[in-house]
Amino acid sequence: MKLVNLYIENFRHIKDTTIEFGSKITVISGQNGTGKSSVLGWVAQLCKFKGSEKQINGDKFEEDWGKIFKFCELNDYDKKYKVVFNNNLVSQKILSTRVIPVKIANKKDRYKCDYERNNKDKSKQKALDFPIIYLGLKRLIPLATENLLKKNKIEISSKEKDVYNKLSTQVLLLSNGLDINIDPVKTPNKNILAMKTANYGNIGNSAGQDNLSQIISALLSFERLKVQLGTSYKGGILLIDEIDATMYAGSQIQLIKKLLNYSRDLNIQIVFTTHSIEILEYLSNVNKDEVKINFLKDVDGVTKCQVNPSIKYIKLKISAIRGTEFKEKVICEDLKAESWIKNLIKDTDLENIIEPCGSELSDTTLITMSKSPNKVFNSLKYILDGDSKVRFTKEELENNCNIAFLPTNYSVESVMYHFVKKLSDEDNFWKEELNLTKQMCFLGFENGTNQNVAKNWFEKKENIRDYFGDNYNKLYDRWKVENKDLLNEFINGVNNIII
Repeated sequence: MKLVNLYIENFRHIKDTTIEFGSKITVISGQNGTGKSSVLGWVAQLCKFKGSEKQINGDKFEEDWGKIFKFCELNDYDKKYKVVFNNNLVSQKILSTRVIPVKIANKKDRYKCDYERNNKDKSKQKALDFPIIYLGLKRLIPLATENLLKKNKIEISSKEKDVYNKLSTQVLLLSNGLDINIDPVKTPNKNILAMKTANYGNIGNSAGQDNLSQIISALLSFERLKVQLGTSYKGGILLIDEIDATMYAGSQIQLIKKLLNYSRDLNIQIVFTTHSIEILEYLSNVNKDEVKINFLKDVDGVTKCQVNPSIKYIKLKISAIRGTEFKEKVICEDLKAESWIKNLIKDTDLENIIEPCGSELSDTTLITMSKSPNKVFNSLKYILDGDSKVRFTKEELENNCNIAFLPTNYSVESVMYHFVKKLSDEDNFWKEELNLTKQMCFLGFENGTNQNVAKNWFEKKENIRDYFGDNYNKLYDRWKVENKDLLNEFINGVNNIII
């Protein structure tokens, strides 16, 4: 099962809005007080795993919403809330709340969640039989501040220990070969696989280490469950509140990369809240089917959700700064480079941020300008053809802050010439019925090892008219289909000099 969306009809200050779930990762972001954690609470309430299998720490694969957020007798008990979940099995689950009129013995909370209480189908009246793990903010309480700490007897395989050590080292970016061991402990607030090294025990852990240890424990739990259930395993849901808390930017990105891989391998949907611009920026470049970013915002006192807004929009909102309608001019070599850049940034945030300007200046001149001590020249931003890289030392390439390069190590004309030359005769780029074939496209331009041949082929008016499209967009769009990694590398390179 995969969650597709959650429609919140009304819950406190969230009204008539929809949260969309990525098939792998779902991000809930927004300003404080917009109800991000409440979304996790509703998802946690949706599922209750019936199997006897437990998490690696012995807990069940379920969570009581009373442990996630509390309901207020003054402000909640006189209201009826309702949300609707939809999943990929073309089924729907409606959850609503009600107050039990008389306080039940041994029950502190009189607020109850019903699953389509009046539905004749009894299966609809219960939570979904699906494994779920919720990691709340209690995981951030340092062990050193806990009043009662007990050792916990948990059997962990050597393979699981190795995975724990490897993930810890990679996410925390530890390059000194530090050996991290598992030290299971239990406190009034936590039941975790704490970290232990030769240098310090679990009470010496930072909140970031505790945070990571519990996320790794959750991944190991789903990994173990997959083995236990075999062909019956259908995946699960992992909820993490404030995933970035206590972690510095480098570790945040490493963690997200690992979570993406595990969500694919274990078929789990990972839903988390965050304010981290680094995480949001990284995930904004990931496949939109796998990742959905939900940004909660206040609209006239009511929370609404905007799905997959631009990273520019998110940065302005989270940083509480004003934007500008003016685009930053970026200098490139000529009009051919300008047209390719415009196509490469099409439908990205950069389209609204930069304006490529073909200078008709040589790369030698532009490089000299970029390195000039003159503040006017070295403050400008440049995008050079890929074949200009050879004019820079390795150190200059690593440390430059005002130059990005077009994809590959060749000129625009050469890149496109050799790309099209490799296309199959049956590729839909050609139109056989009009004899707009590969043979006709390269007639007279068969030897593209010569730079002038590629250039003349690229600039031939008949080729532009019949094959390449307006501003070469048909050609560039076809290239992007086959070169997504190079496209992302280019976008990241430009972002690095702009942001």
